[in-house]
Parts: sequence; structure tokens; C-alpha cells
Amino acid sequence: MINRDLQVGSVSDYREFPAPLSLARYLLCLWTQTVTGSRDEFEQPVLPDGCVDIVLINDEAPMVIGPWTQPFVTRLAPGTIIIGARCHPGVAPSLLRLPASVLLNQSVPLRDVWGRAATAQFERIADEPDIAARRSAIETALLNCLEQAAPVDQAVSAAIQWLARHPQGRVEKLSKWIGFSSRQLQRRFTVAVGYGPKMFQSVLRFQRLLNFAHNMGARGSFAQFAADADYADQAHMTREVQRFSGNPPSISLQSARCTLCLSGLIQTMHGLGS
Repeated sequence: MINRDLQVGSVSDYREFPAPLSLARYLLCLWTQTVTGSRDEFEQPVLPDGCVDIVLINDEAPMVIGPWTQPFVTRLAPGTIIIGARCHPGVAPSLLRLPASVLLNQSVPLRDVWGRAATAQFERIADEPDIAARRSAIETALLNCLEQAAPVDQAVSAAIQWLARHPQGRVEKLSKWIGFSSRQLQRRFTVAVGYGPKMFQSVLRFQRLLNFAHNMGARGSFAQFAADADYADQAHMTREVQRFSGNPPSISLQSARCTLCLSGLIQTMHGLGS
């Protein structure tokens, strides 16, 4: 997807690639972004999506972008090249070997997570000659890390799928369905995702809204978007869009994009299962 900042004349080319089969259990996708232009910076909004990303920007130190509950803007100079690996919601602790809650609303150097020795192969990726070679190199580096991966919390993975199938479902019903107390569910979810199931449900609804708005475009109304994304009403949608994007729907729904399209969570049909 190409985004153009008309004010400064910079252009962003953002692309997503399905993870190879060997990494698909952990990664939602690999992604690249290049910024071209001759003036100033490209302002890239980053919105909550329930994911954790490993990101390499130019020749800077590899970073881990934790799960955020608030929006932020990163400013990218022309010539910027980014390679990213986005983990499925709830899976990052298995790959990174630390609770997602430690990364909540934070961006930290990968070296601080894995140590210098394990991170060295990621730091060498910037030496690759082009963006395709860098994408291949990050795949190889991640494959080399799989032997050290911890087990995925399958109960939380099942809970995430339940929330996707029941966008208006109550967390109390989820606790009963999965056989956990509310406190245990909150604790397990916070370790795996970074925050509790209620917050994740709100973030997932917001991402679903972005998907509907992108697909419908000018054909849809705000009232229709609110209903399709399972908000209580349009006022509820407006409050949540302001909360997660920092802008009203009239701005955010025109430009923001869903980052969970490849996850299967957005396409999950309502009302399946119990």
C-alpha cells in the first residue's frame, strides 16, 4: 500500500507478506516499508493491534515494538527502509521468552530482550544489498531462534479465537467457557497478549472497524460501520476511534488500515462455536 504525504511530498510503500510455513505458527506476516521523497519526513501513525513486532530500520539496532493501547506517530526520513516481523496476538512471549506485559506500550532494543549473542544475526541484516535480501535474512534469523522458543499458551490462543467469534461476548462467559476464574484468565491473557481480554476485545473491534471502512470506502456510513463492527452505537464507535487513533472517525477511517487482515481473526464469522 502506498501512502503519500502531500504536505511534504514523501511517499511510503508498505507491503505485507505471508509468513513461510515454518514460521506461520508464530508470525502473522513479514512486512516492508520504504519511504521516498526529497523533503522532510513521512509521519506514520501506529495504532493498537494486539501484536508485537520485531523491526529493523535502516542500519539501526533491531527493536521490539510491544503491544500498545494508545496510538503514536513515528517520523521516517526519505530513504528509510524497514523490515518487520509481526507476531500473532498472544504468541510473542513464546518466541521472545518474556511476558508481553513487560513490553506494554514500549519499544525496546532486541538486544535487551535476547542479549548480544542471539541478536548479532539480526544486526547483520542491514548489510544485505536490497530489501528482498533483508526480508529473506530476517526469515532465516527467526528460524534459527525457533529451537529456543517456549510453548505457546494454547488456552489463551483459544480465548482469542472465542473473542473473535463473539465480538459482543462477555468476558465472564469466556471465563466459564474456558474453565478459568476471571483472575486466572486476566493473568494468563496479560502474560500472553500484554493486557487483559476486555482490552483485547476493544482493540480487535477497532481493527475490525478499520477493515470494514477500508473495504466499504465511500459506500459506507459511520452508522453502518458501527453496526458492522459490533459497536453498541455510533457514539461508542466514535469514542473508541478517538481512543485508539487520536482522531475522530472522519479522519481515521479515511486513512488508517487494518493490520490483522492476515491473522484470520477479522474474517472469523460471528456466532460460530459456543
